[in-house]
Amino acid sequence: MSEAAAETLVLALGIYALIGVLVGLIYMFGGAGRIDPAAKGKGLPLRVRLLVFPGIAGLWPLMLTKLFTQKEPPVS
Repeated sequence: MSEAAAETLVLALGIYALIGVLVGLIYMFGGAGRIDPAAKGKGLPLRVRLLVFPGIAGLWPLMLTKLFTQKEPPVS
């Protein structure tokens, strides 16, 4: 692998991680209530939000799709 290709790969992973952190913060402090009614307001304690943050940041394309396509929380 050339040095330019490695730099491009590292840059792409950095951008992916940055977008993941931003989406994770948006989800944790605002969007969680749109997907899960139990998470509205003070429904999720901070420790739970911190536990789910890495998963949200890593799977941000899926979470972003859910935030924009799901109209109302699922009925359980």
